[in-house]
Amino acid sequence: YWKNVYIDYKEVAENVVKDCKERPIRATTYTARFCIYLNKHNPDESFFKENLLQNTMKLMQVGDPIRNPISENHVKWLGQCYNEGIIRRLNLGIISIIWMDNYDEACSLYKALCPYLKPPYITFYQRVVDIGCLNKWWILESKMKEYDVNETEFSNTIY
Repeated sequence: YWKNVYIDYKEVAENVVKDCKERPIRATTYTARFCIYLNKHNPDESFFKENLLQNTMKLMQVGDPIRNPISENHVKWLGQCYNEGIIRRLNLGIISIIWMDNYDEACSLYKALCPYLKPPYITFYQRVVDIGCLNKWWILESKMKEYDVNETEFSNTIY
């Protein structure tokens, strides 16, 4: 089964490359339109803050015993990071990345200002908090998927 799926996708990719070579203007036009669409729907940091506040309000409306601990801990952690001032946004044009810095921008400690002590680029993926594209913050949305379902509540039930 997987071999046939692989063959199908391989054929599609080959046909796309072939069509792009045959009609380069058309391919460029479609690619440019798609990138412009993604750019127009690239969420900003204020949209992230608004989403975070909305999700916090959703969690507050749900009682403690039935709150999903994963959703609650994630939202609390993001709120704490915002209070510490270590949340940053990296705009890549078609997507945005919310990441966590070591220090607040207003901090003037030597550790915060020295360029040799900045977070290394190779560990940047560990600092990514959320990825935004198409007017959505994907990680925050996935953590809030079942915010009103507490799995531990069901594990104690005896049938």
